[in-house]
Amino acid sequence: MLAYFSYGTRRYYDKPLTQHPHRHFWEFQAVLKGRIGKTTHQDASPPLKASNLWISPPGSDHGWTGEARKEATIIVLHFRYIPESLATLLNHSEAIEIPLSKDDCRQLHKLGRRVQNYWRNPGAGMLLCYEHALLELSVLAYEWLNKEETTHSRKRASDPVQLAMLWYNEHMHENPGLPEIARQANSSPANLRRHFHECLQASPKEVFDQLRYQRAMQLLTETAHPLTHIAEQCGFLDQSAFSRAFKTRFHCSPREIRRPHSA
Repeated sequence: MLAYFSYGTRRYYDKPLTQHPHRHFWEFQAVLKGRIGKTTHQDASPPLKASNLWISPPGSDHGWTGEARKEATIIVLHFRYIPESLATLLNHSEAIEIPLSKDDCRQLHKLGRRVQNYWRNPGAGMLLCYEHALLELSVLAYEWLNKEETTHSRKRASDPVQLAMLWYNEHMHENPGLPEIARQANSSPANLRRHFHECLQASPKEVFDQLRYQRAMQLLTETAHPLTHIAEQCGFLDQSAFSRAFKTRFHCSPREIRRPHSA
């Protein structure tokens, strides 16, 4: 649930936001134009940054300052909770900074205008809009964190969830069982299940099924491969098994999904 929202121009240098020791919510604050800085007890005069997103956990003790005699355009959203997958990646207590691209800033401007409309004029789509805003910000943060880990080689090679997903994606056509996947991920089936539930709040089967049907959808809509080939590539025994499983999941047949010219 969105607890606080603000979007527009600020003069944080002239009217600094003082440090608040009892923040109750997750704070997303981004500067989209101009420069601002996050102040703490350890750093009362931080470097000012442009095009930047700060994510601060509940209990953070910080304030904000800006550039003298200049305005900055900011967007601030406070949420009671964030997605568990992001909270886990942040260890539930870590504050982060994310540099924003021009496209990121444009998207956050659009986000700010949408949320502002419901914040000022509550309506039927209000909660859906707020949930969408949280997911959009969380995806931005999650993708940046994973990109940073890869760029700086911090991603652990022993991460069983990541290893399992990568290996399964390459060997899906073999329809491997969980014992084989776990072995390739340097884990046991029981430990792999535990890791999946901890990291993704889902079972290995749920995640592997998502990958399997995701590839099926991609092949159905982007290629003209026959259904027998698609079934094989997605690890199904034959076309009939693929069609039955697909219809159970999506309530329509693979042929109904295909574009007319590739049916």
